[in-house]
Amino acid sequence: MCSPDTIVRVSDLQNFPAYAAPAGMEPNGWAIIGLAANFWAGASLQIGEGLLLGEPAQVMFTPIGYHWDYGDGAAASTVTGGASWESLSLAEFATTPTSHVYTDKGTYTVTLTVDYRADYSFGDQGWRPVVGIVTVPSAPFTVLAARESTVLVAEDCNTNPRGPGC
Repeated sequence: MCSPDTIVRVSDLQNFPAYAAPAGMEPNGWAIIGLAANFWAGASLQIGEGLLLGEPAQVMFTPIGYHWDYGDGAAASTVTGGASWESLSLAEFATTPTSHVYTDKGTYTVTLTVDYRADYSFGDQGWRPVVGIVTVPSAPFTVLAARESTVLVAEDCNTNPRGPGC
């Protein structure tokens, strides 16, 4: 067993990868210029088992920070991974801690990196902190930002298929 004075650094965790968090957005894959698009990450606590410094151990990764690059020059860092509008009891296009408003038409590549705090345990010695932060990139995804408009009509398009906007 390793001594309680053992210092474990992030560089010692080669046998314990933290896995990339799934990321998503709504509306799915597109955004309306001038309205909030909502982004979220599905990062969660991860525990792995293996050899650490030659001893059987467990390593626990806890998400502590989220870094969004929205692809248009804007970026945000949050302590929350975000959630859907429905989960947050918000209306569509409401602003959230992880939302972003695009101002120009275009196709943008969004990237997310998640910071994890790591803790380790040898047997029943309890959890101890690892020195350093583990940063894991997620798979980038594409957002199409476009201008949209609505047309007011007196009837719906099923009733009057030749009406404006139908």
